[in-house]
Amino acid sequence: MRRSLVALLASGALMALLVGPVAAGGVNPAQLSKAGWSCFDVPNLGVHCSPPGVSPIGSHNATPLLYFFNTTDPNETDTDFSGTEQILTADTYNGQPCPQEGIEVWTNLGPLGFACHHK
Repeated sequence: MRRSLVALLASGALMALLVGPVAAGGVNPAQLSKAGWSCFDVPNLGVHCSPPGVSPIGSHNATPLLYFFNTTDPNETDTDFSGTEQILTADTYNGQPCPQEGIEVWTNLGPLGFACHHK
């Protein structure tokens, strides 16, 4: 009986190891859209998603972190989470470093402001 219980527990643990990572998945643009986020394709940079009620541009404060993905489809369900991005308008950017990217200045987005990515 004890041997059967140990074998059953061992096989259950093995199944958890094999199924766990697949079931965990991860956040994707389709899930965020269903939760009220705004997801949009940024040409050559992938899909970016902003939290509900937050405009990624036009704010004079740093935006909350946008999520970005390596896809051009805002309805994608099978894509990897690439990282986060924070945007400052030109009048609030003061030359601060972007330690997440290991660069001295934020990426200049022209009239949209400046962006710092975290991967």
